[in-house]
Amino acid sequence: MVRVRPLDPALAAEIAKDVVKPFFAVSIALPDPVFIWTGTGGIKFADEDWIGIGGVDSAGNSVAIGALETIGEGTDGSATGVRVTLVGIPSEHREHLEQQAVRGSEFRVYIGALNETRQIVQAYKLLTKAKLDSYQIVDGMDLSVIVTGESRMLDQRRPSIKRYTDAAQQKKYPGDRFFEYMPQLPSIPILWAKAKQDAVL
Repeated sequence: MVRVRPLDPALAAEIAKDVVKPFFAVSIALPDPVFIWTGTGGIKFADEDWIGIGGVDSAGNSVAIGALETIGEGTDGSATGVRVTLVGIPSEHREHLEQQAVRGSEFRVYIGALNETRQIVQAYKLLTKAKLDSYQIVDGMDLSVIVTGESRMLDQRRPSIKRYTDAAQQKKYPGDRFFEYMPQLPSIPILWAKAKQDAVL
């Protein structure tokens, strides 16, 4: 069974045109926030200014300096997450990039369509909202950064592990002494009454 999610009417209208100018955009709420899109120059939407991560080589050919991978959702509703690769980053920025790795930061991926001039966003849609899971810096002639976002839907597939200990209870409910004597319980003898009591004369 294929899950189909409706598009915004404005975006659907753009996609239905004979010529479509689509783009992807990624935002990561790091200490130094990232707002990037798969094009050149700057655009504005969702109340933010977005920086293009595409370039043009000396021959005038379009050169992609980023990759966007593995956006998906299984037929059972499970999510696969998303991975963004940024390349061509000058090596002098390594220290600054290392300081940005904050796991759990909000990670968003959008799809949209531009107008004929490729400067104005006609319509867009939020594809996925995730949490930053991994942040890897790869050395080369320049730096590459591989960022993986984990969908919140993956939490539904993880077992919920609860520990019935005093430490866990204190962490969640400070001052609650319900499990204070839990460690001693296995060693305490319990005297059970007989099923039938003898009459007392």
